[in-house]
Amino acid sequence: MRARRKEPRGQSLVELTLGLIVFITVVMFGIHFAEVGYLSLKVHEAAVSPLWDSTAFRVHRMQHQQDNIGDFSTFPAIAPRVMADANLRYQDFDGRSSTARDRDQLSQVFTRIDSLQVRCERDDEVAFDLPRSRMPAMKEPRAGDWGYYPPGQDVGQPTDSVLDEVYENVGGVSCMAEAHVEGLPTLPTSFLEGTRGFFQAPHSVRLDMKTCAAGRAVDGECKGRYGILLGDFGFSDRDTSGHCPLQPEQPDVPCGDNRAYYYAARKVFDQGGRAAGNAGSEFAEFFVGYSPIDENGFFMSYRGEEDGYIERDTPRGESQDERDRPRNTGGIDHKPEAVRRASNKCFLGLSKC
Repeated sequence: MRARRKEPRGQSLVELTLGLIVFITVVMFGIHFAEVGYLSLKVHEAAVSPLWDSTAFRVHRMQHQQDNIGDFSTFPAIAPRVMADANLRYQDFDGRSSTARDRDQLSQVFTRIDSLQVRCERDDEVAFDLPRSRMPAMKEPRAGDWGYYPPGQDVGQPTDSVLDEVYENVGGVSCMAEAHVEGLPTLPTSFLEGTRGFFQAPHSVRLDMKTCAAGRAVDGECKGRYGILLGDFGFSDRDTSGHCPLQPEQPDVPCGDNRAYYYAARKVFDQGGRAAGNAGSEFAEFFVGYSPIDENGFFMSYRGEEDGYIERDTPRGESQDERDRPRNTGGIDHKPEAVRRASNKCFLGLSKC
């Protein structure tokens, strides 16, 4: 007797149908969540891009004058400039070109983003503090009761800094960006739902929210910002790169080709108390009878590469010094070497030694 064949009942088809219901739902929402993440990154990019652009602008210049040498008048214009540029370039959410295309939104399969706004401003909270104290310390903050001051000595103020009028703590720039994100009608909000449906809970709620470059919106406003501390080397101008030959016979006389550099260095020297005493001169006068240099005088020498690192003007009589000539830093027919003449030939500059 042969066994009776079973009739096909479509079990595989039922399993495939149920599996596709779940699979299609996962794929749709996977695409939607990926689009939300990608579009949110464009908002972050729009906020960070102007910060990097701000580092290309000059923050300050060095002026050829004895006081208020640092000129920071160009700094306030940096934030408005980079903000306007970022809003223009990222209007279409694509900053790869300098001009935006004729659109103010970006649509994907299930998601759309629009109404991008970038805001940048000067931010004093992005800052570092300069060393401040009373003269002549000025290396760390002090309460002002750290020492005894002789009568008539100018001890300054606790807020003084050796960099006053040369460099200022002007802060930095901070930027934020925000945009509107919404779900498109292509993303179904109901699918086999209800009491007799496969899914017993609502499928989705139409997305409509504000996305921020940093953090989440609080009460409908984006609070998070990105900041950067700005500053540049103020001596990079051509008019502050001239050489400054040493003038040992003329202390406190500025060099003609680089007055801004000279005044800036001397200002720091002055506000630091100069030599803060005459112990060296007193030592030399006690043993030798005179001091060969005024230690409170300001001397400055800057020689650039264009000078070949050789002092052309040598002390009188040095060109006839055959014994030390190969090792000194003067002369016009040789280059300086690391070996210097012995410093103890004439103790403390004592003559006739």
